[in-house]
Amino acid sequence: MKNLLIAFLFNFLCLCVQGATLDFAFQLGEKQEPRLDKLLPDVARQMAFSRDSKKLIAKGMGGTVVKWDLQSRQKREISRIHAKRWFVYSIGANQLLVRDADDNITILSLGSGDETLLTNGQYESGSLSAEGTLAVLSKGDNEVEVWQLAKQGPKAVKTLQTSFPVRNGLTLSDNGQFIAAAEGTYGDGEGHRTAIEVWNTINEHPIKVFNTGEILGVWNVLFSPDATMLAVDTQKNAQSGIRIWEVETGRQLLMKSGFEAYWTRALAFSPTSDSLASGGEGGNLRIWDISEGESVIWETYPTGIQSLAFSPNGEYLAAALWDTTIQILHWGTSHER
Repeated sequence: MKNLLIAFLFNFLCLCVQGATLDFAFQLGEKQEPRLDKLLPDVARQMAFSRDSKKLIAKGMGGTVVKWDLQSRQKREISRIHAKRWFVYSIGANQLLVRDADDNITILSLGSGDETLLTNGQYESGSLSAEGTLAVLSKGDNEVEVWQLAKQGPKAVKTLQTSFPVRNGLTLSDNGQFIAAAEGTYGDGEGHRTAIEVWNTINEHPIKVFNTGEILGVWNVLFSPDATMLAVDTQKNAQSGIRIWEVETGRQLLMKSGFEAYWTRALAFSPTSDSLASGGEGGNLRIWDISEGESVIWETYPTGIQSLAFSPNGEYLAAALWDTTIQILHWGTSHER
């Protein structure tokens, strides 16, 4: 009852804690009754804002990719392509990298509607640089393919060897400088072990290895917009957490655990790279001040949070809930006022 009351009041009250503010702006989509056994097809598995912050691209659990207009609050289906498992949005090139139902890895230009086949295969994860000039792909084995996306056509330029299977995610920094692979193993008596390897794209061998220890994999792995930090979520003993490292030094900047959710399903850095938003299966939305190492905002929704995204202009935070709605929240910090 207490959590429901807090969620209700959240729609009317502005939160202001330690200089950070977050308040309800509007809602996208109509609420549906959440399912606990299987997420509804319209729940946004992944989201990304357009460069002008006026559109929100979202991939539903059912594979449909839509574009929301924030002014009209209407959506339209982007393409007949249904994204299988994952999609990646390149904010500079305004294009998507998707794996479809036929395992085609396709680049879709949202401006022209053109589709370019990159390759075909059962790739478990992929990522794009912000300007759409570089892509990385993995089939969940011990390899990461690096692709150059040029006007004359895409070309595989190198294959990186990983220490363990890339089971838990793959990401490329916005500037195309760094690659991070979340790798994992499982053995009887050893449990799950997860490590994050980081490469500079010009090198063949990792420049950093972050050993997370005996945790049951990760749901998210992502670089900060300025490419100086790497964030992951963690899970151990049926409780989740988050960690942030400094890429250059390997120094751990933030480590939190014991969240009351099996998985922290959503992570998003603020555009200024000084805050991290996290959302989990328990409906807890938290904003972390990275320099302070503490959460400055903590809100609870009556249902789980599947994905999060900040707008590039720093005005909005989008939170996709298990009831299929997307909550658009006004976001601000003290240095902006």
